[in-house]
Amino acid sequence: MRGEGLASATRFLVLALCVLYVAAAVGGLAVLDFDTTRDLVLWLVFLLVGSGLMLLGQLVLPPGARSAVLVSLGAALGGLPLFWTLLVPVAVAAVIACSVALARRATPA
Repeated sequence: MRGEGLASATRFLVLALCVLYVAAAVGGLAVLDFDTTRDLVLWLVFLLVGSGLMLLGQLVLPPGARSAVLVSLGAALGGLPLFWTLLVPVAVAAVIACSVALARRATPA
């Protein structure tokens, strides 16, 4: 994949996953019946902090190692409560792979 194509694909995947995490957080509040307050807090923290880290790494930081670490950490963190969907782990793996590849291209040899 070319540099611009990889950057735009990564940006699209990160933004799509962020929207999915926020929608899952809000939808979980409305649909799921949490047994304890701790479960509710963990659900919200994992999804919203994961989404925030991905946005911070993608939109605020320039492409590089720090950006890849934040995007990867946010994708993995937000993907934990949704691992059972099978689609989210595939999207998380794609986001991590794309962000690492983009960071390796941005780093001078």
